[in-house]
Amino acid sequence: MMRAMIVIGAASLALAGCDNTAGDGADQLDTQDLEASTDAPAPDAPEMSTVDDATSAEAAMRDMAQPVACGRGERTLFFCEAGRKQIAVCGVTDEAGKPQAQYRYGSDTAEMVLNGGRFANMPYSGGGESQIEFVNDATRYIVYSRTVRTNFAPGEPNDPAFTDGVMVVRGGKVLSDRQCTGEPKSVDVMAGDDYGGVASELFHYPD
Repeated sequence: MMRAMIVIGAASLALAGCDNTAGDGADQLDTQDLEASTDAPAPDAPEMSTVDDATSAEAAMRDMAQPVACGRGERTLFFCEAGRKQIAVCGVTDEAGKPQAQYRYGSDTAEMVLNGGRFANMPYSGGGESQIEFVNDATRYIVYSRTVRTNFAPGEPNDPAFTDGVMVVRGGKVLSDRQCTGEPKSVDVMAGDDYGGVASELFHYPD
C-alpha cells in the first residue's frame, strides 16, 4: 500500500508540472486547459483497490513521458514548435496493425494525444490549405498548413503568406488558433490515402 501511495504521489506531481502555460500569450489557449473546462460535473469514480490505483498511476506516468515529436518507425505528417509548445501529427499503427494519424501536443512530452485523424485539402487562388482533423467529444483539433496569395496586381508576384498551426473548434467557433513560431514541417496531405483518405472539403474554413 505504501508503494501505491508513492506512485500516485509521483503521478500527481508529474501531472501538475505539465500545467504551466504562463508566458504563452492570453490569446493562445492550451488544448489541455480547454479539455479541462466543462459545464457538467464529473461522474463519481468507482471504488478501486490500491493495486488498481498503482497500475493507473504508472500508466499515467508512462503516457506523460511520451515525446511529442515522432519517433523511429513513425511517419512525420506534421510538426512545428509553437512558442514553448510542440505540435505533431505522426503516422502510427494501432493494436490491430492498422495505420492511423496521431495528434500530439505539449512541451517535450505529450500533454494530449488523439488518434484517428482525417485529412482534407483545398486549393485557393494562388495558394491552398491542407488540414488534419481530430475529434474529442464536441471539440475538434484541426492541424493546418495554409498558403494565401497577398498580391493580386496584374503581372506582379503572388507574394504568398504561409501559416501553420492548430485550431481548436467547438460548436463551429474557433476557441484557439495556436500558430507555429518555428520552421514547420507542413501537413503531408499526400500521406492521407495511407492514413484514412482525403476529404473533398476542408473541415473548417478560415474567416
